[in-house]
Amino acid sequence: MGGPLEGIRVIDVSEGAQGPWGGALLADLGADVIKVERPVGEMMRHGGPTKRGMPLPHAGMNHGKRNIVLDVKTEDGMLAMLELVKTADVFLENWRRDVAPRIGLDYASLIKINPNLVYASASGFGDGGRYGPLASTDGFSQAMAGYYSLNGPEGGPGERPRFIVIDFTSPLTAVQAILMALLERDRTGHSQWVHVSQLRTLLSVGQIRSAEYFMSGNVPVPMGSANAYCVPSQGFRTADKHIFVDCPTEETWKAFCTVIDLPKLIDDPKFATNALRVEHRKELIPILEKAMVRFEGHRWVEKLRAAGVPASEVVLDIDDMFVDEQITAQDLIQISEHEDIGWVRHNAVPWDFSKTPAVYGPLSGKMDEHHDSVMAEIDEAMSAHR
Repeated sequence: MGGPLEGIRVIDVSEGAQGPWGGALLADLGADVIKVERPVGEMMRHGGPTKRGMPLPHAGMNHGKRNIVLDVKTEDGMLAMLELVKTADVFLENWRRDVAPRIGLDYASLIKINPNLVYASASGFGDGGRYGPLASTDGFSQAMAGYYSLNGPEGGPGERPRFIVIDFTSPLTAVQAILMALLERDRTGHSQWVHVSQLRTLLSVGQIRSAEYFMSGNVPVPMGSANAYCVPSQGFRTADKHIFVDCPTEETWKAFCTVIDLPKLIDDPKFATNALRVEHRKELIPILEKAMVRFEGHRWVEKLRAAGVPASEVVLDIDDMFVDEQITAQDLIQISEHEDIGWVRHNAVPWDFSKTPAVYGPLSGKMDEHHDSVMAEIDEAMSAHR
């Protein structure tokens, strides 16, 4: 059985991470994704890290796609591109906002030759405004949207989150937008242009910090692992490692106090509610820190979880996460073999389907690898139109 997008064709001309990983997810769901590259290759072909000369990020973020090189600056290249568009359901691009209309591959131009086309744009800052024309990166967008200012130790200048946040959340919103546009097209017969941006995605996933600011008027600052509006909700040093403890309800707070053998805190009027614990944070946290260093982290985690308190060891080595039994039990890490670079591990898609599970295609290979088969399809389509 094919994936839920079997029969859908996507023309993916995007580069980097934001667009290409969205295209790879569509391929995982069964779509026929044709990656169209420039003659010099897209930007991720020239990045690292590499294995046997192959840039691993490019291989992973373009898996499951067929590859063809077209130079749309030439008459033949543009003709081939337009013929591909006529056969497509989705056109995915993440060019700077002035590029598509300049080269004749904008929504207004392509919808004339394929009225059923869902045109999907993924940009840094959206159309219009002073930043609209700018090229963007994950780090640039996070800095612009205030994420750096929220991270790091208390009193610090802010830090860059080490996970690449926006380059891999924005593709999710792109996939969602494409799927919704396809549903609307099938329901009403009307296609459309969908546009997602890193900025729009960052603001959407930052709802909690925004709500805190709108409600209080206070500008959020770095607080280490602590939570501005919930206490305790942070990392604690134990006898051998750090663990994270979260007490989002009064029941978990009381259970936490019982487990760490400080039941007197439950009846202390200064800590009777979460609001009061936030108010008296500087007095309470040192008391909790002194209690937590008495035992090893795994012992606290076992006891706290048994009592219904959310708690976890702080995984400092990413390799530990990838071998965690929760990850392996759900096959969240996939292993694919590439003819040139051997076995490669990569993350699974974020969805699970009971009847149409994701099927992971081969890792991205050589440029223009599928030139002959794609061109044959183009020739067939052109013959049919004559």
